[in-house]
Parts: sequence; C-alpha cells; structure tokens
Amino acid sequence: MSFFSKLFGTKSTPQQVNEIKPTAEPVTTAENHSPFTLNHIAWTFSTKFYTDAEEFNQEVIDYQNLIYKTNENWKPNAVVFDVPELQIQYMAWVKGASDLLENETLIEEDRDVFEEEPYEEEDDMYQVELLATFIADNGKHFTALEFLLKTHNQQVNKELGDHVFFEGTDETPTLINDLPTYYIACGS
Repeated sequence: MSFFSKLFGTKSTPQQVNEIKPTAEPVTTAENHSPFTLNHIAWTFSTKFYTDAEEFNQEVIDYQNLIYKTNENWKPNAVVFDVPELQIQYMAWVKGASDLLENETLIEEDRDVFEEEPYEEEDDMYQVELLATFIADNGKHFTALEFLLKTHNQQVNKELGDHVFFEGTDETPTLINDLPTYYIACGS
C-alpha cells in the first residue's frame, strides 16, 4: 500500500490530492513577459503534508515575509512551467523501495541501489536521486503554487538531511523519458 493510499485510504497520487484552485490574483504567463522565477522564493521543506492549497499559500507568504521582509516575489498564480506534464529530480535518503511513491522512480544510476547494503553512517538509509512525474491540474501548465505544493508534498516521506531549504530549479529543463525534468536545488 502506498504512502498516499495509507494517508487517504485511496489510490490517490500527489496530483489528485493537490488539486489547486487559483487565488484571486491574475495569472502571469510568458506571453505578458513576467520576470517571475522560482529561484527567488524561500521555502523550507518539512514532513508536513498539505491538503489545503490556501493554507500552503499562506505559509509560503508568511515565510517570504520572515526571510525577505516582503512577499513581492511570491506570485502563486504565475505560470512557471508552460507544459502539461513534467518531472522533478531531487536527492533524498530512503529506507528502501517502499519509500518511493507511485509517481516516482530512481534515476538510471541508482536503479540497483537496493541490492546493496544501506549506509550505516546514514542511519541505514540509501542516498538516492529520484524522478517524480507531475501532471498539471488544468492539463496545460503549472503555476508557482501548484508546482511548489506538489514538490513539497512529494518529499514529505523522505529524509532530506540538512538540505531542506529550497534554492530553486533549473532554468532550462533536461529531457528524461521524453519529459522536461527540473532539478530541485536544496541547500543547508
């Protein structure tokens, strides 16, 4: 049984759980020349799973105000990725294959990692690079709110060590499995 099945009692995926409703702010797209990028957003990943997009949005706003003393860079409805489907790639520590969610796979180099012994110095966990597939709720594109919420929830059942601070994504994606793939940069 998957993490989402246990949590919600259904075969939900992160995309189904995190249906995002737009806030009152107008959508910003590349067509109207938004300078917005996720690389100017502060966020700390945690083990809290969000089911309410408005609650998550408010916590992101509060965190921007705490770190930057303003939330002017946070534009929750800005279109950050104009594609209907994408992947994220990130590093985490897991106890085994059972920690991978239904929409996740290991990168090619890590496919055989569970055939080895876990790292004793890492609390018997495996350090892996994961790919997670996201589908846009509207079938067209990802807003900042939808993308950051899905990225946050994707990692809640993983150990990130001290690399919990979101530092942005690649400006240009890499194609992996025919999908644009964005590396999630995390710092300590």
